[in-house]
Amino acid sequence: MTKVNIMKKMPEKVIIPLKQHDGTACDPLVKKGDMVCEGQKIGECGVYNSASVHSSVSGEVISIEEAPHPNGNKVNSVIIQLSEEPECVDFNPKDVQDSELADFIKDAGIVEHYGFPTHMVLKPEGKKIDVVLVNATSSEWIGGHYDTPSQYSSQMLDALKLLMRASGASKGAIVLRNDDLESINAFDGLNYDGKPITVAPLVGKRKINYYFKDMSSDIVVVSQEHIYGKKILDLFTYNVTGRKVSFGCVPTDVGVAICSVKSAKALYDAVNAGKPYIETVVSVSGKVNNPQKILVKIGTTFKDVIEECGGYIGEPGKLIANGSITGVAQYTDEVPVSKTTTSIYVQSADEVVRGESVDCTHCARCVDVCPVNLIPSRIAAMSDQGRFDECRQMHIMNCVECGRCAAVCPSKIHVLQLIKYAKNSIEKAYEDLAPKESPANLKLGCGCSGGE
Repeated sequence: MTKVNIMKKMPEKVIIPLKQHDGTACDPLVKKGDMVCEGQKIGECGVYNSASVHSSVSGEVISIEEAPHPNGNKVNSVIIQLSEEPECVDFNPKDVQDSELADFIKDAGIVEHYGFPTHMVLKPEGKKIDVVLVNATSSEWIGGHYDTPSQYSSQMLDALKLLMRASGASKGAIVLRNDDLESINAFDGLNYDGKPITVAPLVGKRKINYYFKDMSSDIVVVSQEHIYGKKILDLFTYNVTGRKVSFGCVPTDVGVAICSVKSAKALYDAVNAGKPYIETVVSVSGKVNNPQKILVKIGTTFKDVIEECGGYIGEPGKLIANGSITGVAQYTDEVPVSKTTTSIYVQSADEVVRGESVDCTHCARCVDVCPVNLIPSRIAAMSDQGRFDECRQMHIMNCVECGRCAAVCPSKIHVLQLIKYAKNSIEKAYEDLAPKESPANLKLGCGCSGGE
């Protein structure tokens, strides 16, 4: 079983960003000089597309200011100096009605690891959810962390029931990887509704509906061979449920809500212990003396987390949050762990690729590895020249930002970064246009003539 250690040495201070989700930033509910308790709400926003922020420690608010954020920007943050005598808000189990669960999730500050507020996944405005999936397939390649349902297997089933209640869905499934044997073994034999759970493989054209009927159950646990990160949830939806998500749409448009192991565990803790989202598991790897998975308070700096893991091995060359391929390189280790932080990866100076990019050799390796059949090299070249309309015509908005193109490029071209740059430029240019003219209505397919 994967071991998750608890951070033993508390930091002297924490930096808690007031925006840890996609959506509107929270307004501070405290001011400089206030004393706060662990679990106390310190940030809130009245609009639906936000999630509350809570203090992860007890102490004094020493500042509310712009501070570094793992996404590379500076965000308004509450900086708290820990007190010698910590006090906690009483964490008591909550008796929450089904109709109140979505608001309860928002109030508890629960968000998905890719930043979307969980209550918006479960209760999207104007949409009906009938299936909830817990995605336990994330890996280092895409998301920078291996989810650990083996640590919480019995709780995951209870959490899935809560997710189904919150969304109004009649069916739910936990999806594992075929090679995650410790998780499969942890779920196999668990009792649910008087019957033992059997982990069923998704083979061929069999989807979860087959197992709902075959097992006469509204909850199943299945496994499959693929890995799905935050940008590939439409493919995940199709491969698991058989429902196709049109380009420009999201899984909730076809009645599917997808949550992570982290958010499911956070909901379980919120309902059964009254505990808001104030701590998270971070995978620390690379050039550190004691790589490990560690449970840390949100707002703890990367520096403090790495010191808990024995410190750096030698002089660090690069510090990356959320995956070595698609993550964000940090310019300081004084950046805080946020709700969306899944991993910290440390590279030595020798491991950092510093070679200059050279001209494309047209080897087509990037084309071979692209999961959505684009021509990344050509799109990157157009982006480099600022030819964004041509990038649109080559269906750049289909890119799932997996980073494989940049990883295999022998010319060391920053393919992914150029594609992201073009996508951001296109989104900004179209954000004020009517929906019918938005880039979300581009057709799915490759850039060649005849692509569909």
